[in-house]
Amino acid sequence: MSEVLLGIALRDAPRDSFTLCTKLGRYDLPHFDFSARRVAESVDVSLHRLGTDHLDILLCHDIEFVKMQQIVDETLPALRRVQRQGKARFIGFSGYPQKIFRSICDQTDVDCVLSYNQYTLQNTRFADETIPYLKAKGIGILNAGPFSARLLTNAPLPAWLKEPENVKSAARRAAEHCAKKGVDIAKLALQFSCANSDITTTIAGSANPDNIRNWAKWIEEPLGPLLLAEVQEIFKPVKNIGHVEGLPENN
Repeated sequence: MSEVLLGIALRDAPRDSFTLCTKLGRYDLPHFDFSARRVAESVDVSLHRLGTDHLDILLCHDIEFVKMQQIVDETLPALRRVQRQGKARFIGFSGYPQKIFRSICDQTDVDCVLSYNQYTLQNTRFADETIPYLKAKGIGILNAGPFSARLLTNAPLPAWLKEPENVKSAARRAAEHCAKKGVDIAKLALQFSCANSDITTTIAGSANPDNIRNWAKWIEEPLGPLLLAEVQEIFKPVKNIGHVEGLPENN
């Protein structure tokens, strides 16, 4: 549905006026299919929904839920075939555990990768462990989830959030501290993630247009270094603590 609605929204826009990225591989919470056949099918379906003849970026998504060797031997070669057909300009993969980036990129070449929820006010493992490696290889760097699945907002935390309780507690304290200073912690979180010059794109999503309008204003405003330091001090005891995602061997 996201692809259908986006295709409608972009129908009259010049194709070179936007950068279009989509993903494949996960089709329901427990349903993964990274086979070459499904890659080809998924791309054609996405192009049809979006009403375009090519994607700018195509990612195989949440790869930590399957064996890494399938991604190297089958999925990424299939994406390269799609690329040679002119249906995608750049290809890569996305996921949560930092281990997967070296597991894949030590064996094969990709154009770009996307990490999520691991370059935030609370968790900077993506920058600490992986970005220097990616830069050395000339791989494009995308980061998603500056709000860490609402952890770094004033919204109620979703029941499915997997972060440990001590991380959640620290986040509530940080949000309260920001509120006392008259700042929405979401603003600080977005500004922080967008300020890293090594990251080409920071991705966030919302169903509320007012949120999008606020974000556009916030990233034009300067990041407050004093408040940032205070919030980082609150997060210091739980810095870089995350959770296991996908197969244990991929974490």
